[in-house]
Amino acid sequence: MVNYELFMLLPPIIIGGAIFLVICTILLNYATIVSYMITIISVFCALIVTIINTHNVININNLITINYHTKLFSILLLIISIINIVQINNWMKLSNIKYDEIYLFILVTVISSYLLINTNHLAVVLLGMELTSISLIGVINYKTTCRIISISIKYMIISVVTILLTMLGVLLIYSSSHSLLLITTNTINNRQIYTSGLIILLIGICFKLSLVPCHLWVNSIYQNIPIPVLAIFNITIKLATFTILFKLVLYNLPNDNFLYVLEIISVLSIIVGNLMTLNQINLKKIIAYSSISHIGYLLIGLVITYYNNKFIPIMFSNIINYIITNLNIITIIHIIDNYQDNRHDTLPLSLYYGIFYKYPLLTTLLIINILSLSGIPITLGFINKFYTFLYISSYHIWWLMIIMMIATIIGFVYYLRIISSTYKYVNYDNVINYDTSKIICLVYTTLCSLLLLVVGIYPDLLFNLLSIYIL
Repeated sequence: MVNYELFMLLPPIIIGGAIFLVICTILLNYATIVSYMITIISVFCALIVTIINTHNVININNLITINYHTKLFSILLLIISIINIVQINNWMKLSNIKYDEIYLFILVTVISSYLLINTNHLAVVLLGMELTSISLIGVINYKTTCRIISISIKYMIISVVTILLTMLGVLLIYSSSHSLLLITTNTINNRQIYTSGLIILLIGICFKLSLVPCHLWVNSIYQNIPIPVLAIFNITIKLATFTILFKLVLYNLPNDNFLYVLEIISVLSIIVGNLMTLNQINLKKIIAYSSISHIGYLLIGLVITYYNNKFIPIMFSNIINYIITNLNIITIIHIIDNYQDNRHDTLPLSLYYGIFYKYPLLTTLLIINILSLSGIPITLGFINKFYTFLYISSYHIWWLMIIMMIATIIGFVYYLRIISSTYKYVNYDNVINYDTSKIICLVYTTLCSLLLLVVGIYPDLLFNLLSIYIL
């Protein structure tokens, strides 16, 4: 192995070393702050190494395959993880929870997600999906209560089903192509078996992405986990899993049957996700169900990218908008909540009535991110939806455009309900306990919210940068 290959493997090596150190701190019963510092420093170092690396293409026996696209995914993954670690540390302090093992499970989640993003081997995909499932079960179990144990068992069953479906899909792919590579150059002996394997693999991935028809688990899981942990489920894992589909569609050149199934799943997810969100008055349920429709939008972008590579910068812009807006919304909720009331576990909209009159800055930032997520003009979300509609119209797929426009209008309705609740005049008596972690989160959220507006007004700033970097 040459030096530059070893340098490109430094991020997983650093995180792997951090896992060992955190295990040692837990066994030696060191203070929680030690595990926290090891975790955040290791992920930050992995991010720096990934950014400064000048070798953008590498293939190590197809187990680790890095290119321009996967490098950008990796950078996004590590940035999300750093912010999430800060939030989880702050949540544990506010809730008086001592659970050092959570940092171990977070690091396992990061390294397994990194492997999912940077591999061309189906065996590593299976390993990564299994590790993420195990680590998430550990993250959920921060308390020994009947409710927590119940959702842990439920998620474990879902994970087992996901792995079994993924293994079956991998077996069918291998039997027809004699290759365990996502991007294979082997001759496919039986095209029907190969397509069946891809579709079964797609169904397994749908469980991780909570897409229709594998979406029913999100309600109970999302509703019963803390807000900072919700970010891992809704952003980190979905980003890593989406990368698998990205490589399958763009590099593996599947046939039309696979793409038809992908289109059906994406359209159903957009429709069902928006309809299920429409009558919700619980903020966690809104985040859960709206994520179904937004991942559906990303899949539509993936199909468009298959037919037209010029859509790649817009698709990445869609991904960035999804990550920033969801992470900002979760961060703002984290800043507001002090986790000292049982109501904060379920997050009813009534909890935020009149919040604008007490915290106008936070409420304004929340509204900006909601508007970008829904696709209102002068935001990045509007630019992305505009170009998506433009590309769909160029292929004369009018039925799809009509469905997406109706779904977008429905999305405006339930997002406006959140915005209107912040202006309902009530005696909002919650007082934010600011500390260093919350101030860092506030600064980050403010900068990212301004970025959504700047790029929404001048979209070429982002599109030109992405075009240079990934095309």
